[in-house]
Amino acid sequence: MASFSFLNPGFLWALPLAAIPILIHLLSKRRLPEIRFPTVMFLRALEPREIRRLRLRELLLLLLRTLAMLLFVCAFARPSVEPKGATVRAAVAVAVILDDSESMGALDEQARPRIEGARERGLLIVDAARAGDEIAITTTTGPDAPLSNRSGDRVRLERTVRQVDVTWFPGRMDLALERARRFLGRSGLRSREVYIVGDFQASNFTREARENVAMISRSGARVLLLPIVSSRLPNHAIEDLDPELRPGPQGKGLEMRARLVNHADAPSERLAVRARRGDALIGGGDISLRADESRWASLPIDWRAGAATGMTAAASTGMTGAEPRAPVVVESDVDALAGDDRRYAVLGAPRRLRVLRIVESRAGAPASRFTALALDPMQDGSGGYAIETGTPASLLGLGRGRADVVLLEDIASLSGDAEARLRAFLREGGGLVIGLGPHADPDYYGRRLFPGVIDLALEGMERAAEGQAFEMRARAPAHPILEGLSLTVGSPLTQSRIAALARGRVTSGRAEAVVATTGGLPVVVAGPQVVVFLGSLSDDWGDLPYSGAFVPLVRGLVDFAARAPSQEARDRLLVGRPPAAHLDAAPAGAVVVRGPESYRSQATVVSEGSGFRAVADAPAPAPGFYVFEAGAREAATVAVNPDPIESDLRPVSVDSLRSGLADPPRTLLTAASLRTHLRDTRQGRELWLLFLTGAAIFLAAELVLGSARIAAP
Repeated sequence: MASFSFLNPGFLWALPLAAIPILIHLLSKRRLPEIRFPTVMFLRALEPREIRRLRLRELLLLLLRTLAMLLFVCAFARPSVEPKGATVRAAVAVAVILDDSESMGALDEQARPRIEGARERGLLIVDAARAGDEIAITTTTGPDAPLSNRSGDRVRLERTVRQVDVTWFPGRMDLALERARRFLGRSGLRSREVYIVGDFQASNFTREARENVAMISRSGARVLLLPIVSSRLPNHAIEDLDPELRPGPQGKGLEMRARLVNHADAPSERLAVRARRGDALIGGGDISLRADESRWASLPIDWRAGAATGMTAAASTGMTGAEPRAPVVVESDVDALAGDDRRYAVLGAPRRLRVLRIVESRAGAPASRFTALALDPMQDGSGGYAIETGTPASLLGLGRGRADVVLLEDIASLSGDAEARLRAFLREGGGLVIGLGPHADPDYYGRRLFPGVIDLALEGMERAAEGQAFEMRARAPAHPILEGLSLTVGSPLTQSRIAALARGRVTSGRAEAVVATTGGLPVVVAGPQVVVFLGSLSDDWGDLPYSGAFVPLVRGLVDFAARAPSQEARDRLLVGRPPAAHLDAAPAGAVVVRGPESYRSQATVVSEGSGFRAVADAPAPAPGFYVFEAGAREAATVAVNPDPIESDLRPVSVDSLRSGLADPPRTLLTAASLRTHLRDTRQGRELWLLFLTGAAIFLAAELVLGSARIAAP
């Protein structure tokens, strides 16, 4: 229940001044002298009723004057009321969580870096601390350890807050809330508060973070939410780069692939993207993205433009047998968050993609060559693909040294040894494209080959009605497989007639139907390293090979399967994680890793298959290139990038954090509302302005009532 008190009770000695109007009233009631008058016939007689009205008016004037004096004196004594939850007379344990993740480097609604608003609110909380309070400060990227800033020393706490700055690390709100919960649990104080200060990025409030908010609230602690921003700020980002260069259209020139995303509710037109190799500009282009679209884009590259940086230039065709690697930086126009507008990569020199086609001749007729011509029309490797054609028996000698992708075309089934060798090839990082057809055994693929390879079940064959055909439509137009086609959701890939399909069903989220028929039957299903085309890649079931969509579709299938995650990609070389590199040979001595911001760390080397793996002992503090040195020799260079999870600046709905709680968190949207809250809970809600307003109202009423008396006839 709220209690009333005065912050400056010394002024209450002036309360007797409120008796001044009463004294004046009593003195004005003295007996007046009688004056004889010759006649009263010309004077108006006062009625008793009018006399009572005048006396009532005098009493009202007296009351108004007295109340005005009382309120005026009380206002100087600073009256205050303690609202529910106030800690005026009790010490309080306070945990302050300041978001210092990468997204806090973006601007707020006042065009200031968000971290400045967070520091301002943190300093207000520290400034409101009193003797006996326990305050702990943590950040969303801080170590998962007990809070070390537990202190009543205001100077040290202010210095801690001022030193909080934006990091390259992604925020871990769940861990920060867990640290705050443990701190409050160890405190012996009954009054406890948690202040969460940040941009409330939706990706930061995971299920674990929401559960921790609920646990803190149910423990009796007050949770206060201090969002720095209230709306989504548009932002685009470079999410990924393909580590291998590819030949350009018709085998002319080179291309690199970058995955860009537009985190906005509106399209992004003509986003400029540039690629640099050392100081040399080697390529780029303009990309347009729809709202919330993420897709791969191909950028023309002149690989020889950066050869002067220390790498040997490729031959005039751009293709060499060697595979030197060079650090490349890809940049886009700077927007709300500058950190994700740059991507680092160590790209391999262009090479041919090795494809092993597995086909079978039937009835003495040669196998179709549609896919071979789609990949390498000149049959000289100039299209960027080196094609080798074999039979199922060729799989017995399969290895990564022989092929990057295996393409099975209308193969009935595989022997046990060939199947085992194919599975080993996938474990080594190879890719697989399966084109079914009239001779493929659905029972073998669905029950034998697909389990453990791709989450796809086959349920027989489906034929179109007489005189009709299946129509292929894009279900995931932004998928890399469809990169060579300009499509939207539901748009047809081609006007070709498809007469039959294998009836498939995706059984988990690890596989995705990229292309489907109008009726919803999957046509192209993609999973990690594996793609299945449920129709025929020949002309057995239609005229697809004769359409303009066939070549980009086949290349998209092969390129996607070839994009098997490398060890670096699987490790997700991101800021905050130890850099790692693959070494072909055992290092001669200790391995040292050097990187940005004076980074230096020892590395641990372990044997890994045919090579060795070096992992730094310390996490990477910033994006950039990290060099592994063995003795005086450079052993490897890797690229470390910021976590793309920080790129979407969409804030979480604060109401979603409040729902379902008996004592929901309170939201303070501005620094002014925080200042008012701290003053009310630490000192009580002051009422002096209300008292002064009341005194002014009473004086105004007295003037009006007094003027009415004077003006009366």
